[in-house]
Amino acid sequence: MKIKTILIGLSFLLTTYLINAQSELHIPKEIQEAYKNDTRSKDGKPGIKYWQNRVTYEIDVVVTPETRAIDGKETVVFKNNSPDELPTIVVRLYYDVFKKGNARGMSVNEKDIGEGVNIKELTVNGQKYDMTNRGMVQRSGTNLIITLTEPLKSGGEVTLGFQWEQKVPLTVRRTGAIDSTSFFVAYWYPQIAVYDDIFGWDRINYTFDTEFYNNLANFDVNITAPDNFLVWATGTLENSSAVLPSKIHERYIRAKTSTELVKVVTKEDLTNLELKSNTWNYKATEVSDFAFAMSDHFLWDALSQKVSGNDVLISTAYPMAKEEDYKEVTLVQQKTMKHFSEDIPGIPYPYPSFTTFIGLRGGGMEFPMMANNDGPGKGVTIHEMFHTYFPMYVRINERRFAWMDEGWADFITALVTHKYFSDEDNTASFYSSFKFGMQSTIGTIGDLPTVTSSQYMGNNYGYHSYALPGFTYALLYQHLGEEKFLEVFREYIRRWAKKSPTPYDFFYTFEDVSGEDLSWLWESWYFKMGYPDVAIESYKNGKLVVKRLGERPVPVSVNVEYQTKINGKPKTYSTIIGSSTWQDDNKRLSIRIPNEKQVESFVLNSDFPDFNELDNYFPPLAERYKKLDLNKGVLGVYKVNEFPVEAIITEKEGIFFFKITRSGFSGYLLPIDKNNFTTTDGAMEINFKEEAGKVVGIEIKIEAFGITVTGQKK
Repeated sequence: MKIKTILIGLSFLLTTYLINAQSELHIPKEIQEAYKNDTRSKDGKPGIKYWQNRVTYEIDVVVTPETRAIDGKETVVFKNNSPDELPTIVVRLYYDVFKKGNARGMSVNEKDIGEGVNIKELTVNGQKYDMTNRGMVQRSGTNLIITLTEPLKSGGEVTLGFQWEQKVPLTVRRTGAIDSTSFFVAYWYPQIAVYDDIFGWDRINYTFDTEFYNNLANFDVNITAPDNFLVWATGTLENSSAVLPSKIHERYIRAKTSTELVKVVTKEDLTNLELKSNTWNYKATEVSDFAFAMSDHFLWDALSQKVSGNDVLISTAYPMAKEEDYKEVTLVQQKTMKHFSEDIPGIPYPYPSFTTFIGLRGGGMEFPMMANNDGPGKGVTIHEMFHTYFPMYVRINERRFAWMDEGWADFITALVTHKYFSDEDNTASFYSSFKFGMQSTIGTIGDLPTVTSSQYMGNNYGYHSYALPGFTYALLYQHLGEEKFLEVFREYIRRWAKKSPTPYDFFYTFEDVSGEDLSWLWESWYFKMGYPDVAIESYKNGKLVVKRLGERPVPVSVNVEYQTKINGKPKTYSTIIGSSTWQDDNKRLSIRIPNEKQVESFVLNSDFPDFNELDNYFPPLAERYKKLDLNKGVLGVYKVNEFPVEAIITEKEGIFFFKITRSGFSGYLLPIDKNNFTTTDGAMEINFKEEAGKVVGIEIKIEAFGITVTGQKK
């Protein structure tokens, strides 16, 4: 009995400790209601009454390349699993973003502006609806609101029928016409909006700014394409033998189990494809969306990757004219899927296929089992494939919490690249990839708390959704250590697989599984305004005193160069101290620098965002500049060739400063010689080109993205 009593007591103490360890965060009204209704739990788990609705789509669509016309017919069944009666159904018509008078967050091709989606017929449970009857049907922005003749009861189903037409847009933003006969088609079908336990119907208008929040759905889609067009899509191709010529079909079947690259469609095939007009049938189960792509001049590479004993088909479709540029992309996808499934995050890739379509002009865009990407860079390939986990497998509400998926994609891309795609064992380069996108925004009026809803971020969407949260996830990783971090992260994914977590489900899952009160990080980086800033307070006799000036805690790194040379390069020393060193509101930190008499120079936090970088150098950076004969001809404005941006080089306090417009990328420059520099975080190398003694051009190597851009001086 005594042992039993002791065990009960220990259990009580442990439970009390974990309850007390949970952060006392500000909880909005909507989240409080979810806790009250038992749809969410304060330990970060789905509540005992958690629910979500289900949708089934059957779609037939014909695409006519000459006119870019999409002509579709759809039957959709919506299952109301909520406890509420629903008098209305909200449907998204994304292409209405091009409707005259509708709000848009970017400029578009004027040829796309018109009447939006033309609904030729709408039926509800077989009853035809009059689209002009505003008492039954209303269009608001990109939403179609249908009033039911009788409310849809809890547990009931409604069947909607649509016949509609629209065009593949010339404006290429996530979707669109890549060229006259190559299309990536997304945001293309009447889609049932999400009705959830937090906000009810999602009525946020689509303006190009925010991205997904979709229901868990099943799709059965028939896509009719003209002669000699190949079609790639979400899901599995169900009728491959009917649509592919025999020799191509043979390669396709081989690729489905081959770990070696198979050229499914070659240049020789495209010269005489002999592919008749066909209807391609793709099916997908329990996914959040459906996209497809088509072309008559794209090559097709494919292979497979074993995931939990299953063969996952991995494909790349890319322009015939750029075969050499994209020959490695499929192999990068294969390696990425292996490491995602087995190492980081260590959750098996959950779907039967993945296809990268090379069509987007700049960056990449994710869809279930597909990506619409630009360029062969590893970074974008890894980033877009990771989106399979967030926001698709874990169904994030990106319209409000984009940082809950884009931030993870940035963090995991940086970590996986650093660990498995880089020959350098350099912790600084891992953290530098976040500083790269943060430095110009930290401490500004736009540096809002991370929990701010994404729809309010406007021009600050990129910083708020990508670099900022990516860095805070890196702080969690650094603080918890890789083993515990991955344990917690995997449990978070398992808990919320195919479900929709809120920020509080994320916060409390990490605390519940780690057993730690992480309020010192949540409060400073997610709920309050502020910025990270540390400085060298003093350095004497090898003792470095670091002062914390900013409200947001960061690790402290010191990179030292000594007078001693090894193979012509300075001997170095580096150390890093975790951000938790500040959690008791400490303001100073003492660090012993070894071999102090041989110290040539050192830099504090070169790889972390810092409000004022200039007080992080010993000796001061301005003193180093004075010792060098630098070419001030590099100062000026350069028009970048590859993107519609400019690179601007100015001088601040005697130090060269670099900025790329419309990107948020900026930083001070460290000279290598008079025409070659690196940014202080090491993320970029900048080289200037001279002709007849004058600086005329610039070359920028962006290590974080694995790309190089060029420009001419204006």
